[in-house]
Amino acid sequence: MLESLDLSHRLSKEAYQQQVEGLMLDLANLQRQCWQASIPVIVVLEGWAASGKGDYVRSLVEYMDPRGFIVHPVWPPTEQEQQFPFLRRFWLRLPPHGKVGIFYHSWYTRVLEDRLFTRIDPAQVPQTIQQINAFERQLHDDGAVIIKLWMHVSKKKLNKRLKKAAQDELRAWRIRPEDWQQAKHYDEYRQLAEEMLIYSSTGAAPWTLIEADCRRWASIKSLTTLTAALRSRLEQAQLQQITSEPSLPAQTQLAPMEPDWLAKVDLSQQLSEDDYHRRLGEAQVALLKLQRQLDRDRRPVLILFEGWDAAGKGGAIKRLTSQLDPRSFAVYPFSAPNTEEQQQHYLWRFWRRLPARGTIGIFDRSWYGRVLVERIEGFASDREWQRAYGEINEFEAQLVTGDYILVKFWLHISADEQLRRFEERSNSPFKQYKLTDEDWRNREKWPLYEVAVNQMLQRTSTAIAPWTVIAGNDKRFARVQVLETVTQAIAAAL
Repeated sequence: MLESLDLSHRLSKEAYQQQVEGLMLDLANLQRQCWQASIPVIVVLEGWAASGKGDYVRSLVEYMDPRGFIVHPVWPPTEQEQQFPFLRRFWLRLPPHGKVGIFYHSWYTRVLEDRLFTRIDPAQVPQTIQQINAFERQLHDDGAVIIKLWMHVSKKKLNKRLKKAAQDELRAWRIRPEDWQQAKHYDEYRQLAEEMLIYSSTGAAPWTLIEADCRRWASIKSLTTLTAALRSRLEQAQLQQITSEPSLPAQTQLAPMEPDWLAKVDLSQQLSEDDYHRRLGEAQVALLKLQRQLDRDRRPVLILFEGWDAAGKGGAIKRLTSQLDPRSFAVYPFSAPNTEEQQQHYLWRFWRRLPARGTIGIFDRSWYGRVLVERIEGFASDREWQRAYGEINEFEAQLVTGDYILVKFWLHISADEQLRRFEERSNSPFKQYKLTDEDWRNREKWPLYEVAVNQMLQRTSTAIAPWTVIAGNDKRFARVQVLETVTQAIAAAL
């Protein structure tokens, strides 16, 4: 692939000047249109050292509105960033809707420099490429336009530019030891780049190869690629507005072949008060001991709580955490996304709250809102919530392969039990704050939610991230089941 590039392409200074101003004016206009259409733009710059990436960035920012873009130079991950899956630091730097994010180097350092310098096990490379492809596809499906440019130079040109830069006191400081290693291991690095380009050039995010021995040629081709991609994305957005698909009718019953997970739950299960206190205390002590081992082994734990309104999530979380060291766990309640979160992919706000190594994170509600409340209330389109099952499975797979211990609970109660608890809250001055008008509205849609929950359980209970459905009519039984399930899951993983 790279060997077939014609690096002899040249562009005269006069021809460059004739083309560049028109392209820059187009770019400034397209940037404004993307902002108005709330389209996030992601520009990925990869390639050889001294291939002109810095010059290209400077030419871009000269004409673009500085309020609408940010440049992210990517350095080796910090000690803090190493506590999380490698893609997290890039999720946190994604541009909000309507803005431009320029990544000067990117997530591809994981399969290029890290691979060249043996900072990653070669056996992990295929899985890493798969995760990158899923990451880019999710962003593309959410409306982002992704432009990936590989700046390619010959070995002779690379050495010449590095030597020239090293003799310039204003530029020498930018040359890294890794840049010299690229030149020294040119053939090996090119082979790694070839593999990366082949396996990560997808329909959602294709690579454009830039012949960069001539800086002017590289700049014009890069600008032409960028403006063409933005124009195509804007045309696509206009077409989608014209041909928007009608919503599917609300599903009030499961299809004949779909399993009814909730109907199989024995809600009559109970615990006596004596058994409750005994088993609860034993499980809490066991969990406290495991918390110390988690810290010692640097294993992160993430526990998700989903369930019906008034199913007892708060009470279960309180018993789960009451004996733990508060310095090593955090509870995050999630409600409707705020204004900032609405400008990002729906998974963005959950990536932000992932627990670091050696700690426990507890999510009261989670990304499953996409296929539950957002589906039922129409906050997500049919296409968005339907593809979310696959996106969620990919996300959870990244967590588990990244050493996370993931435990997922659905707390199940009957409709009659929910009504009893609603009435109890309504009549108690100490519990009235827990009951809202939204709770009553959700109850009216119980059949819709019942279908959505069953489909969620069926499609996202995987071998590496299974659901545990808790019978919650008896609060004592539910709380003990939650604690014992967590301790068993952690003990088994450790």
